[in-house]
Amino acid sequence: MAGINFLGSASGLPLDELLTTLVKVERDSKLSRINTTKKTLDSSLSGVGQLKSALSAFQDSLKKLSGNTLNARTTTVKQPTENKTYIEASASNTAVAASFDIKVSQLASGSRLESADAAYNSANDVISTTNGTLSFAANGKSFDIDVTAGMTLNELRQKINTKSDNFGVNANIINSGGAAGTKLVLSSSETGDGNDLVITNSNAELDALSTVPTGALAGLNVSQAAQNAIIQIDGITATSASNTFSNAIQDVSLTVKAITPDDNNAKVEVATDKSAAKENIQNFINNYNVLVDQVAGLTKKRTLGADGKTVTAEGGALATDQMPKNIMTQLRGLLGNVVEGANSSLSTLYSLGITFKDGGKLEISTSSEFGTDSGKTRFDNALNENYDGVAAFFGGEKGLSATLNGFVKEFTQTGGIIATKQNTLKTQIDKNTKDLEAANRYIVSFEQTLRSRYTALDALLGSMQNMASTVTAQLSSLPGFGFNKSK
Repeated sequence: MAGINFLGSASGLPLDELLTTLVKVERDSKLSRINTTKKTLDSSLSGVGQLKSALSAFQDSLKKLSGNTLNARTTTVKQPTENKTYIEASASNTAVAASFDIKVSQLASGSRLESADAAYNSANDVISTTNGTLSFAANGKSFDIDVTAGMTLNELRQKINTKSDNFGVNANIINSGGAAGTKLVLSSSETGDGNDLVITNSNAELDALSTVPTGALAGLNVSQAAQNAIIQIDGITATSASNTFSNAIQDVSLTVKAITPDDNNAKVEVATDKSAAKENIQNFINNYNVLVDQVAGLTKKRTLGADGKTVTAEGGALATDQMPKNIMTQLRGLLGNVVEGANSSLSTLYSLGITFKDGGKLEISTSSEFGTDSGKTRFDNALNENYDGVAAFFGGEKGLSATLNGFVKEFTQTGGIIATKQNTLKTQIDKNTKDLEAANRYIVSFEQTLRSRYTALDALLGSMQNMASTVTAQLSSLPGFGFNKSK
């Protein structure tokens, strides 16, 4: 385009190409180190994140072996008939594996009270012409209802049902339409023998709505007394004030829902969950082996070709970081230790049939060496013969799970070793970014300065060339000045 002068257009020299070359050399020398550092930092941050994720996954598998998780009991209830629940059961981890025949003879229930026949004609009948108080009590619980002069039976019902400290008394009105008239029915949720609902008053006019009169005669009748639940466990009678039996069978909780049919009892079986224990232990082994593989990938060295210079395979993100290797060294040490407080016959992974194989991974081996039992045989025997011992080995207060989790937690927790390392790397990456921005600004300034100088040089050289051409032309026009072409 007209009016645009390119660098070198005045002198005819390739100054633009020279400028581009010089800027490229300067950019490469300044940015190469920064970009290499950025690549290393980004790779390290990614690698540390992967290491933390791998450790967290291994930590999750430890939780399924901790505390009382591993030696949990399963309870199975065979109901007398299909599609109906008569008994529900659960067991603590200390319950003994056994089966029980259970008959439900009676459910626990609260008491039920009814007003006398013909005491009221409708729900709008006035219950008292003066103020008074009705006090409700059962099983050590109580609440009061203030009765105002002129209050109707229906208003009393509503006030009982909406009282904030009502412990479980429901009031209903039944309009029979016959000789019984309108009846107030009160039911209590407090179950168990002797826990009948008792109603007292401060005004004899309220005797018709009380079980204990202030005057001569109480008007409420007990249509159903509170009662215990009654069951037979293998023929032995047990009672409970509620429909839940805690420790009628030691360390087992039973909740009865319905009376069982005659000669058709429920069957409750308490068992150790060996299949779940085996699955959780195998999951622990698998997750540890995955951790071994992931750390190996993160720390592998780069591979050089035959010339000793050409890189044929890149190294892992943490190839130069000693932390992953140190973690695995310490983990292997903890896995090989004797567990404090465990059963003497089950105090090491080896005694449970779990051993290290090539590459540092764990396994339950099926092979027998030197005439000893295979790992699988030892593992199965431990679960079958000492189930709680296996649980104690992993889940005891100082069990393997707690020991390993305490170690791994130092790396994975908020503010832990890995989090600190990540923060350090992020700080270094931020600095690297600022260094890159500064270097780019320098390159722009460098190019501008160089272009300004070369533009001036181009103009000067062009001017000198023009001047030389003018002098040459003037000299050639002088008499006797010229080139001798024939010699």
